[in-house]
Amino acid sequence: MLSRRNFLKLAGLSSFAIAAGYTTGKLSNVKNTEYFVIHGFIPADENVIINLVSSFRNKIKSSAEPVIISDNKIGEIINHNYLQSHNNSYSNYGRVVYRIKRLNEKVDSDIIISDGANSVYALDDFNISLFELRRKIREKKADLLFTAEFRNENLISSLLNSNKKTIVIENEKGIVDRVPFDKNYKNILIDGAQGKTGLSIENGIAKVHSSSCKNGICKHSVATDVGNIIACAPNKVLIKVI
Repeated sequence: MLSRRNFLKLAGLSSFAIAAGYTTGKLSNVKNTEYFVIHGFIPADENVIINLVSSFRNKIKSSAEPVIISDNKIGEIINHNYLQSHNNSYSNYGRVVYRIKRLNEKVDSDIIISDGANSVYALDDFNISLFELRRKIREKKADLLFTAEFRNENLISSLLNSNKKTIVIENEKGIVDRVPFDKNYKNILIDGAQGKTGLSIENGIAKVHSSSCKNGICKHSVATDVGNIIACAPNKVLIKVI
């Protein structure tokens, strides 16, 4: 069960930081990003995909070859973007992974941004291009579940952490909890913008069993391995395996 004490402590720290003038992750101010992810429900529109990929690459500045988990057509769009806009000035390496999955039903489009040190970004923390892109796609229904993830890790740290999976739960106030993935939890309740999201972790499978948002698309996803993410855009909740 989610620790109320830990939640209040973390939420209080987040509120204090905002009141003191610190934000939850401005794109223009974070210089050393160890982990960064753009996660969105987006329409199957080539321009939207290209704009998301370009914004992501401009942020992480990595010259690493991407891993693309997608169907052939969308994978070709991302590969073409990399070939057409190769930038030798990018100095980061790390691991870059794109995951695109077609949705079984139409849902409202939205974009969620997060990084290793901060919670789900507030709209004020979006840069202009992503803010405008989000505004445009919000007028359309989503066909795809899109994730672009960057993790800046060396080989040693990767090997040391390879067998230590953790579920990180975030909402708009910050990191709510970190839960070992090798234990079972039937009902973790996560406060969100529109109510509560219910999460279960059993036998190495994390899934949302209840959601207060109208679409409930997060209930159709599961997380089983490092890098997997479950997102509820209306509730501003992110569940990820690290």
